[in-house]
Parts: sequence; C-alpha cells; structure tokens
Amino acid sequence: MNMQPLSDWPQEERRQIRGILTDIDDTLTKHGSLSASVLDAIQRARQTGLKVIAVTGRPTYWTLPLLGLCSFDAVIAENGASAFWRDSQGRVQSLFYADEVIRQQHRQQLQAFASVMTAHFPHVQLADDAAMRVGDLAFDIGEHIAPLPAAELQQVADLIRSSGFFATTSSIHAHASLASFSKQSMSQRVLHEVVGIADEAARQAYVFIGDSANDASMFAHYPHSVGVANIRLSLDRFDAHPRYVCQESHGAGFVELVDALIASS
Repeated sequence: MNMQPLSDWPQEERRQIRGILTDIDDTLTKHGSLSASVLDAIQRARQTGLKVIAVTGRPTYWTLPLLGLCSFDAVIAENGASAFWRDSQGRVQSLFYADEVIRQQHRQQLQAFASVMTAHFPHVQLADDAAMRVGDLAFDIGEHIAPLPAAELQQVADLIRSSGFFATTSSIHAHASLASFSKQSMSQRVLHEVVGIADEAARQAYVFIGDSANDASMFAHYPHSVGVANIRLSLDRFDAHPRYVCQESHGAGFVELVDALIASS
C-alpha cells in the first residue's frame, strides 16, 4: 500500500472516529521520553470524547502506572499478552492470553531460552524490562545499543523461531513468546468485551497509529491506520503498511493526528 499524507484523510472519515489505538515507543515517545505536548494531546482527545487506548510491546507491570499517569482508557501490553483498564467504579480489571499456570510454564521456557540467544548473539541482551513481563521475553535490539542491521535482526528473529517460539520485532526490542497473541487480537477483544463495540464497527470507528514491525497486525486490520513519520526508517521490515503517514515524527506525529481529529469534529 502506498502511504498517503495524513492531510489527505477525508474529513467525513475523520468525523466517524470514536477512539485512538496507539503504540507507545517511538510513536508517543522520542528516545524514551514522553513530552508534555503528547500528554496534553491525550487529554485533549479524551476531553472531546475520544477514547485513547495504548497498544504496546512494553511489559505488563508497566500498565498500572501508564493508566494513572497518562489517563489511557485501557493499556494493552506485551504485544497482546495482557490488557488492563478501570471499570466504572475505578477498579482495575485485566485480561491475559492464558491462565496463570500456563503463563508460569511459558515463563520457565522463555527464561531458559535467554542463554541460547546470548550464546549466538552476545551483544543482544535481555531488555531492561524483561523481569516485568508475563507473556513474552524481550531482547534489546536498539534501545541501549546501536540498532541492529536488518540482516542481523532477521537472524535474531530466525533463531527465536527455530527454537520453537513466535517472534515479533519493534524499533527497540525483539520478542519471543510461546503463544501467538498479537496487538490486533487483544485490541479486538478489549474493544468488544470492555468498550462494547463489535469488530466490524470498531474497524470503522477507531484509528491506529504506530511506527514499526510489531504494529503490522494493526495496520493490516484497521483501515484507518496512520504511521508517524519515522516509520519510513523500517518499512522494509514488514509488508502491512499504514494507509496514512504524518508529516511529523515520534510524539509530534501523534499530536498531529489528534489535532487533525479535533479539527474535524
């Protein structure tokens, strides 16, 4: 798909949008930092009646701080392994890809795989947030080291798959899991079970914004899809590209999307 400028998104389609599904790393953040303008954009979006749901590769144990500090309506973590939100009484509720027994079994196998990865790629270490995860294991491929070249990143993903795991990559992490959960499958579940909107309607009422390969399932599923400008750096790593692309990169691109939606409301 040829990406079009966000400004080409028809006004009548923008006015149908009822919520934003957003990646976090390198979509809301830049070099790991979340700016005041992005937090303000989230608040402005919600004040106009838009729901804002984070859909991230970050760990499950980050979800509660994100719910509170960023005021998301829900947070989907670990590329779909878990989801958290607050109910009408303000109590935290959750969904997981599997029950606790299965998650513990998967955790043991994933931890054993960590030494396999470092034996093949000594410079690819566990991500800082690895201990905070419940469904996958993340390796640093660009957060605290220079981003891996595409060919080497492919070798890392191949090793994960040949070892019996599912592989997903983002701009900063390579993820291994024993279940084929995805951002898309959990977003569909959250929108249906928590928000109360069936998938067919949700695909027309929600826009997704992201920046990297682990967002591909979302770009493929949601016809209203947007990439921040820095997505151009990784387009060769996946096939399902967004329909539109922002002029601005990182968090400034998210702000650009929110401004476009508010202007059309």
